[in-house]
Amino acid sequence: MTGKIKIIIMMLGAVFACTAPFIHILYPKKHAQFTVYEKQLEQRELSTEEYHLKVENLKASEKFIGFTNIRKFWYAIGKPIAMFYFSLLLVYIYPFIILDKQIRWIVGVSAFLFLFISIYFMTWTLWHRQDFPKKLYYWAIGLVASVGTGISILINSYYIKRKKNLHAWLYFVIRDVKRKYISAEDKEQFVRDYNDQIEKLR
Repeated sequence: MTGKIKIIIMMLGAVFACTAPFIHILYPKKHAQFTVYEKQLEQRELSTEEYHLKVENLKASEKFIGFTNIRKFWYAIGKPIAMFYFSLLLVYIYPFIILDKQIRWIVGVSAFLFLFISIYFMTWTLWHRQDFPKKLYYWAIGLVASVGTGISILINSYYIKRKKNLHAWLYFVIRDVKRKYISAEDKEQFVRDYNDQIEKLR
């Protein structure tokens, strides 16, 4: 039963994470009552003072966790929620599906970086104050930039390493295999077959 509950929770989490960036669409950009007040003002059913008072009261009632309305709240938090879920998913599965140690390390660091960014923006959305302190922004920018630079360096070094390994393998195939393991009468055929395979890769 516990296993089934976990699967159900994961499925619901996936559905919520995938739909979170689009939930804001369910809410109107502007409350319909604003249009009603505007028409009443045009038709002189409301005085200017009454109109402004009603609009301000409606704006106050529309506020949601520091945002002017719930649509803007979901617009702000939807993408971080999706990023948070898929970062957690990547953190959970990458050790099992990636065999290369260096690539696994790169993917792991990237997953935790995305996890940090998503938590940062979810916290910012739910923050009770108007905004984060500037120092926190600078620290976050510095951390993300440093980790991102490190990931880029690792990817570049991995590419160089793979290129060297490929060259070493090609040297082995071209030189050692041809010289040590292929008879003299088969060498010409080996070279032709090798060149044909190279042409196919282009």
